[in-house]
Amino acid sequence: MVYDLDMGKGLVYVFSGEGKGKTSAALGVAIRMLLGNKRVVWVSWFKCADWNISEMGLPQKFVRQMRMYWMGEGFYVKEPSEISEGVKIAKLIKGCVKDKSSFERHKKAAHRALEKVKAELISANPPDMVVMDESIQAINDGLLTEKEVIDVLEIRGKVHMVLTGRGVTSGLVKYSDLVTEMRKVKHPYDTGILAVRGLDY
Repeated sequence: MVYDLDMGKGLVYVFSGEGKGKTSAALGVAIRMLLGNKRVVWVSWFKCADWNISEMGLPQKFVRQMRMYWMGEGFYVKEPSEISEGVKIAKLIKGCVKDKSSFERHKKAAHRALEKVKAELISANPPDMVVMDESIQAINDGLLTEKEVIDVLEIRGKVHMVLTGRGVTSGLVKYSDLVTEMRKVKHPYDTGILAVRGLDY
């Protein structure tokens, strides 16, 4: 059965897990929306506005359909030994990983990003889809709560939502319409191959 937007709220998609591909999957869905002449808003947690990553060029290609907001302070690293795939890529790109920033600074940035999503959803002309990139990681890091995120999802109306990040919570699994887990089997980084433009960023 084809889902009819008039039947209810927009769908909630989650891409989580330890493997690579979460943001890439969200980008694929976003491109599909854009090519269907729909409007997309992308809000990124952690990632900095001055990172030189390929997807930042999307608004130039889809001028009237795509807006992207880079709300991060760098990937939050609790312990020096805790280096995620995102951190590895970030260090390669710009050195923008502010793992020495305070917890409160990261938390404020996470809440600013959540407020941006809320503002888009309650605007007079909301988009057709909002991507909350790395928002689940923000929950996993204790920068947001599951309830705070679900409360914002509750006001989505007919807007489709896509969330990414490691460590999806049981409450989000129950709440979402689709949950896909990326499982790492192999990764080139483990053999010393660094991130490749176009493949990884």
